[in-house]
Amino acid sequence: MAAMRRRNPESVSGLHGQAVRNRHIGVDRDAPRGRIDQPLADQPEERAATLPNTSMKLWEQALIAASILAVGFLLIDPFMLERAEAMPPAARDFFRAITDIGRSNWMLIPTATVIGFAVLLRRNHIGFRNAAGYGLIIQAASFAFVSIGGAGLIASLCKNILGRARPKFYEELGHFHFSFFAFDADHASLPSGHSTSIFAFATVVAILVPRARVFVYTIAAWVAFSRVLIGVHYFTDAALGAILGTVFPYIVRDRFAARRWLFEYAPGGGYRLRGLRTQAWLGWPESVRGSHPSPDRAAQDQSTKQG
Repeated sequence: MAAMRRRNPESVSGLHGQAVRNRHIGVDRDAPRGRIDQPLADQPEERAATLPNTSMKLWEQALIAASILAVGFLLIDPFMLERAEAMPPAARDFFRAITDIGRSNWMLIPTATVIGFAVLLRRNHIGFRNAAGYGLIIQAASFAFVSIGGAGLIASLCKNILGRARPKFYEELGHFHFSFFAFDADHASLPSGHSTSIFAFATVVAILVPRARVFVYTIAAWVAFSRVLIGVHYFTDAALGAILGTVFPYIVRDRFAARRWLFEYAPGGGYRLRGLRTQAWLGWPESVRGSHPSPDRAAQDQSTKQG
């Protein structure tokens, strides 16, 4: 027994040495039987099962978009125009009352006024905190103004260049009549300017205040739909305006984030508002707010790096 005990350490160390040698030459100890002595470098590569790349190419996206537009132009536009004409007068009056919410005047004039006052106050108030606060107000109002005004400008250019006839000419010209570069109000149906503006406003609010996105997008959808129900736009006019109004503020947000104006790119991807207090006040999720390091933690990390 004593001899066996004296040999045990040698056997254990021998096993340990064999394991070290196996790792050194690249032997896979967990490989199936018959391949244990084969180095890893010489073993055939086993590829894990992966799903193919499902991202669509540009021409595939264009094909789907063109198909959806074709269905809208050929089927949905005439159907919705017929339903709008058969709508009760009381319902039509209601939608006439809410449709002007989509005008951009009440969105752009206040934001421009806020920008002007904030610039003046920033010049007259001395102090870093005042300057930072006014700077935040200027950037937020500028983001809203550029998003809504820019989307509306693009919509105005597109509708005057395309020159689609409005629904009141349906019996005479049909719903697929275009007079390019008409620059006439009767041939400025596509896209809807009201739909573009109200969806741009809703997207700006949804970006800044995520908890309000359901409410603002619901209001925007009804306002855009009212343009169809009162007979001044086709369904595709309102739909394309809504798409334009939704996409353009995100482009503006990315440009702002690239310059660290109001937004910044988050370390894990995506974006976030600059400033913990601003995020908390606007109801941003805790997970996003928690991604900012606290001042104490940042100072501790800096001292650790220096040490």
